[in-house]
Amino acid sequence: MTHRIVRAIAMSAILAATIILCGCCSVCRQRQKNAKPLTGTTWHLVQIGGEEMSLPADKYNMTFDAEGRVSGIGACNRFTGGYELSGKLGIHFGPMASTRMYCENIDIESEMLGVLSSATHYDIDYDMLIIISDGTIKALFKAL
Repeated sequence: MTHRIVRAIAMSAILAATIILCGCCSVCRQRQKNAKPLTGTTWHLVQIGGEEMSLPADKYNMTFDAEGRVSGIGACNRFTGGYELSGKLGIHFGPMASTRMYCENIDIESEMLGVLSSATHYDIDYDMLIIISDGTIKALFKAL
């Protein structure tokens, strides 16, 4: 296996263990208590498909509002759309409207929007937004 795959598997395992253990330890409960709110926080993409990303802070960001709208920017295109929360940490994104410029790293932007469209759940661990699709972590965003 390549170094990236092994690293991605290790990161996913650590994150999954952290999520499981958070229900049982006081430090984790404190992290959850002090977690950034979903709405009003700008979330920056740091990992997608198990691959860590080192992206400019002014790109690959999104913000949720309390009225069920999400908006952001990818590599160069702005996007906006609706989202709905349901049950225990369930999330569903509606169709996204986006500008259609071509720029460097457009593939990462497309993958990010694809992850959002397939999301079924989310979680927040202190300053990390975890996007999950059918039990698999698809992307991590860090609060700015």
